[in-house]
Amino acid sequence: MQRRLTKRLKRPTEIPYLNALIFHVVLGFAIYLVKSLATLYFLGILVYFIFKILRNAKDKYVVLEAAAYITAAEVFLRMTDGAFLHETGKYSVIVFMLLGMFLHGFKRKALIFVVYLALLLPAVYVTYVDLPFGMNFRKNILFNFSGPLSLAASALFCYDLKIKLSRFLKILDLMLLPIILMTVYIIFYAPDLSKVVTNADASFGASGGFGPNQVSTALGIGLFIGLVRFIMPHKNKLVQLIVLGSIPLIAMRALATLSRGGVFTALLMFIAFLGIYFWYAPIKLKSKSFVKLALIVGVGIVVWTATVVSTGGLVAKKYANEQVSGESRGDVTTGRVEIANAEFEIFSDQPFLGSGVGMSKVARLELVGDKAASHNEITRMISEHGLLGIIALLLLLLVPAFKFLKQPKNLFIIPLIVFWGATINHSAMRIAAPGFIYGLALISIQYKAKRSNIKKGIKKKSLNKPNTIVTHV
Repeated sequence: MQRRLTKRLKRPTEIPYLNALIFHVVLGFAIYLVKSLATLYFLGILVYFIFKILRNAKDKYVVLEAAAYITAAEVFLRMTDGAFLHETGKYSVIVFMLLGMFLHGFKRKALIFVVYLALLLPAVYVTYVDLPFGMNFRKNILFNFSGPLSLAASALFCYDLKIKLSRFLKILDLMLLPIILMTVYIIFYAPDLSKVVTNADASFGASGGFGPNQVSTALGIGLFIGLVRFIMPHKNKLVQLIVLGSIPLIAMRALATLSRGGVFTALLMFIAFLGIYFWYAPIKLKSKSFVKLALIVGVGIVVWTATVVSTGGLVAKKYANEQVSGESRGDVTTGRVEIANAEFEIFSDQPFLGSGVGMSKVARLELVGDKAASHNEITRMISEHGLLGIIALLLLLLVPAFKFLKQPKNLFIIPLIVFWGATINHSAMRIAAPGFIYGLALISIQYKAKRSNIKKGIKKKSLNKPNTIVTHV
């Protein structure tokens, strides 16, 4: 028994990840004790991945690893003031992707995303002409344009990039690490939820003292990855045990933020993943997955109950769209519909070029007296970019749609596009995740061929067959 365990633990692809899991758990606690360590953590990320990219110049997937990790770490770095600039996550993704394109190039068909950016540029000129006195043009443009830039850079590099399923899952595993780190930090930051969740509004206290919307989004990514890894497990039992143990903790803390967007998005992603997985998986895998699904539902009920009890029932009231008193809140979107309606009105007044990049906030203030920033990237683009913004949005929708029709057995296109679409609807593109994950959805995942087909010399034709989905990676 001991020999078998030792042999299993010696697998070179599992031991580094096991060490990384333990390191991130310890680091989360260390940063809770000494917050300034977050800056060293950020500098370590940059140095490590830049060195790794340059040292492995022929390995294009290292670029994806770097961008994936910083994307997942971005919210935690903002939470702990670890990064020097608020938009560091997006800037880092852009730099990594540009470095990747310099070293490895990109597909000519991906130039459609240059067209996407070009469609957004006229609104920059509108902002330059109409910007009110006192507003900083550079900051206004960079804040609102960094999201589309990171998306375009990610899409250019990732479009039709071929990658094995095992390597793709390792990229997802890498994204899970900083989310586990953040979860540990949040747990120590607020161990007693009853003390920080005092009403049915989004809780900053339960979110590590940072924006609940962004924290919920990041935790939702971790929840989705953890659930996928439950369905498609690690070979190493200890690694799998740690990953599975993190799922309830991530789920509970995501619920406790009382920001519903990240939780609902994670569930929608997982449902989309399961739909494709069950459609193409062989019967043996389906039967095993049904048992796992039953376990997920059972654990989910326990996690929900524990969170409701630990928050004095306030989580249940939030998800029922009720005030503490039990009265209905009315608007389930917490004011987002009103903002969206105002932005459609701005579009009707300036339909061709729109109000200008970052100017919808100014226009809404004049129109309805609302100075809140838009949470919806779709309505923001329509109001600020006009008809050109609508065309740009259509490009973003049609490219992955045609790609899915071409490769319908890709398990991750739909779930990742669901994340992009759902997140930009409740959180715009305030963080790097929607842009990078949109690009990740455009990757072409290659599945293993059946051994019998390899012997017959038809390996290429058997790629992406439904019966090639693997159980362990």
